[in-house]
Amino acid sequence: MPRLSLYHPTKSNDYRFFDRTISEMFTVGATDLYIHKYLGPTDQGASIDYTQPQYDALDPTNIQDLLFLENRDRTYDPNIYRLRGHYNVQNLDFDLSQFGLFLNNDIIFITVHYNDMIDLVGRKLMVGDVLELPHLLDYNPLKETIPVALKRFYQITDGNFASEGFSPTWYPHLWRIKCEPLVDSEEFSQILSEPIDQDNYLGLWDANRTYPAGYTITFGDKNYLSKQEVPIGITPPNSVYWELDPNQNLKDILATYNKNLQINNAILDEADRLVPKSGYDRNNLYIVPTYGIFETNTELSGKYNQPAPPTNLVTNNNGAPVTATVSMIRSTKFKSASPVLRIPKAATQSIWDMTLDMFIEPIQLAHQVTLETARFAPERIGNGSGAVEGDTVLTILPTGPVTGPYGTADNTYATADQDPVAPGFTGTEPYGPNTMDYRADCDPRFQFIARSSPRTFGYTTGYLDGTAEAPNGFPTGAGIAFPQNPQVGAYFLRTDYLPQLLYRWDGRIWVRISKNVRTQTGFTEQDLSQQSSFINNSNVTTTTSGTQIPQKQALSTILTIAPDPIPPVI
Repeated sequence: MPRLSLYHPTKSNDYRFFDRTISEMFTVGATDLYIHKYLGPTDQGASIDYTQPQYDALDPTNIQDLLFLENRDRTYDPNIYRLRGHYNVQNLDFDLSQFGLFLNNDIIFITVHYNDMIDLVGRKLMVGDVLELPHLLDYNPLKETIPVALKRFYQITDGNFASEGFSPTWYPHLWRIKCEPLVDSEEFSQILSEPIDQDNYLGLWDANRTYPAGYTITFGDKNYLSKQEVPIGITPPNSVYWELDPNQNLKDILATYNKNLQINNAILDEADRLVPKSGYDRNNLYIVPTYGIFETNTELSGKYNQPAPPTNLVTNNNGAPVTATVSMIRSTKFKSASPVLRIPKAATQSIWDMTLDMFIEPIQLAHQVTLETARFAPERIGNGSGAVEGDTVLTILPTGPVTGPYGTADNTYATADQDPVAPGFTGTEPYGPNTMDYRADCDPRFQFIARSSPRTFGYTTGYLDGTAEAPNGFPTGAGIAFPQNPQVGAYFLRTDYLPQLLYRWDGRIWVRISKNVRTQTGFTEQDLSQQSSFINNSNVTTTTSGTQIPQKQALSTILTIAPDPIPPVI
């Protein structure tokens, strides 16, 4: 009598009995799985790159990119396979026990009957296959305008025999697959690019067939509608035969691409509103005197365009000039040394009287102004979002003439020995005896008479900070050639240079002030930055033979490694 043994070298009737019973259990208690079968990487056409070979036929074991070991462009079977599978339904809970927030139940493990899978699909379910769970259709989406129920797709990331699927005969009966939610990526573009309306959909474009008018096909990651009967080999996007399908596809509904693009555009619009220009905006900075380029003092010769220290202040004291000496005070309470004016004791009363006169007159003129409120419109971005209400400011409009007094607003540079009320005083003669240099453009009580135009834009310099305007809004000429008889301190913009250059006439030479290179922050083709004109260059060069070569070329295409030539056989 032979020994009793459930295991046999070959699959016996015991195995077949267990297998039929298990298959029936899946028929009774499992759910449907719609399988999008992965056929292999899409044909890449003729390629000279040995790491991206061209295969004779579709095969799921082929590798599209042998260098990065990727299958980016995948072809799926247009037929849908229906198979029964079982998995444990779980709640999506947040895991707060780690350093961060994680979803720990978005991965599911599905078991299917092994022989039913082989008979239906023709092979094992593998990485690359996509499952659709029809029992998870969402018939009540939050967006009511969606015409169809939302599908739930999962991608297979692993597969192996299930431990619970081994029968007493020691043979497996179940195949266990690990599934993760499908994401909108290049690998699954064929599935997500399918149109919602499947009545007139003919699948992927086929170069060996004709297409009647009014049907939809998929070419690349877009759907095209045939305008008339399309002959063999006419590829989209040929505007004579094809047009883009205006209807939505699965990607428009299921993927977050459009929403992410909307969020990104809103962020860029807000950034463009807050920072409309690249570089530094220094138009609102006060301009202080700087050292000139022709300083005779050897100690100051290396400080060109650096801020100059304050000079002595000279005032009239009953006809006799009084000099206030500038000194530097250093103290532990100060972070840096501070300049002060040392005034002789005898001149204190006269300066006090002069100060009172300077403040009394504006108070008297204060009755000749009108006060009104003005409301600015709230700033909005392209999609209409922004502040609800605008700012309210108080405006002061003088109604009477302002005749003085004259003075300085920054207290750092003044030669006040001139008398504005002296007979014949004009205040406009450069470097003459009646010339004033009172910087009163920051204080409405004073009238400003400039001695010369500023030589710099102030303390700050940086990348992309030049404009076509002169410092503090001084008048600027423009043209392709310098004027013949310029005045000292005059500005001129040379428009024949790229970028445009702003110059200032100092009496002997034209000194370059800045480059007009301020540009937008969007980095479009019209911007003047290197990222726009060089990195994002979209220009095309046409050779004498008519071949068009893009000016922007990737290093992978320029520095292609060519194989050594095979020596001839002698």
